[in-house]
Amino acid sequence: MKIIESNGSRLAVLPVIKGLVSEGDKVVEAVAGFRPKVLGLSLSKEELGALKEGQSYDDYELTVPELAYKSGLEMFGPVQMPFPCYTKAIEISQAEKIPLLPIDMNEELFTDQYCQLVGGMEMVLGGMSDRRLYKRQFNLNSPEAFVRDYDRKVNNGEGYRKLMQLREEHMARTLIGMRRRYSDVLAVIELERADGVIRILDQ
Repeated sequence: MKIIESNGSRLAVLPVIKGLVSEGDKVVEAVAGFRPKVLGLSLSKEELGALKEGQSYDDYELTVPELAYKSGLEMFGPVQMPFPCYTKAIEISQAEKIPLLPIDMNEELFTDQYCQLVGGMEMVLGGMSDRRLYKRQFNLNSPEAFVRDYDRKVNNGEGYRKLMQLREEHMARTLIGMRRRYSDVLAVIELERADGVIRILDQ
């Protein structure tokens, strides 16, 4: 966990691996140790709202990239949807009355940026690449190595890379705003985006 101190406030970024059941315990430990005044999750407001309402994933059909991600991640332990790193944060927030805020782009902004940045040819090539994901070799030295390698290979188009960069910038700006209102902020961010968010915050 990276802790950045500035003007009497503390901002902690906890990188998490989406899906691994064990990551829920990591969130519990981080909250207990850091004792934040507010929690930020790398979710859109729509995603956070759905999780709070207890949206069921029983009938959710995974896409080819999601199936490849799940298959690789299961090498390191049980995998679950909805992601334990987020559901555990929601449980703690409700139990301990800690404010909980989404820090990622809302769906309208994300869709607008997607349409601007990801061209038709890139979408077609991405779809073709999706079908070959199961044949690709991923780095399985650790769950962290797998997630980073998966992210590089799935978001390998220029438009996708720029979109992920914009997400990181958006989350960093949101966290800076939260730090002005709260003395101790804990952000739970998926590992593959946390690196970029931390780099921006360190500037």
